[in-house]
Amino acid sequence: MNSLTDQHIEYLTQVIEESKITSDQLKADLIDHFCCAVEEDVKKGLSFKEAYDKAYHNICPDGFDEIHQETIFLLTSKNLRAMKRLLYVSGYISAIGVTTSLFMKLLHLPGTAAILLLTAAILILLFLPTLFINLYKRELTKSINEKLKYIFGFLGTTLFIAFMIFKMFHWPGTTMLFIMSVFILNFAFLPFLFIKMYKRSQA
Repeated sequence: MNSLTDQHIEYLTQVIEESKITSDQLKADLIDHFCCAVEEDVKKGLSFKEAYDKAYHNICPDGFDEIHQETIFLLTSKNLRAMKRLLYVSGYISAIGVTTSLFMKLLHLPGTAAILLLTAAILILLFLPTLFINLYKRELTKSINEKLKYIFGFLGTTLFIAFMIFKMFHWPGTTMLFIMSVFILNFAFLPFLFIKMYKRSQA
């Protein structure tokens, strides 16, 4: 019966070391796992190439990047769940704040300004950052263009909300906020968004 040679082990080590996996512990575990699986099939009469292909198919049929992403997901799943809860709660409170502010504004009730400011703070400091992080993390394996789309969308929307608040309270800096938000949305976010939509329509 044959067993793995030093060259075989070195080859397996090199393949895994050159993958996108960043965790040294995960790499070591994978090397050990691959060596055991390949050696077992080599002893059964398969060639090293056949045994390696079989092990690769069984352990990571969609490539090492799949294992890398699954590891990231497992490590961050608790944080992601907490983040989604914060996203839903802050979004719900923001929606209530907006409708309540409009209702109070129409009836000229006192306290409208305070509720409006609190709603804007929740939107800018909680809802939008949480939404951005949640969307951004979904693009871990995608191009930089996808990530830039969310970055510009977050910046443009945040500045536009700030502009509306400044405008309503007649604070200085309104014009600059408006120009910056429109510039980012029109010349940074929307091009990324519609170019992607166009490419999808042509696929």
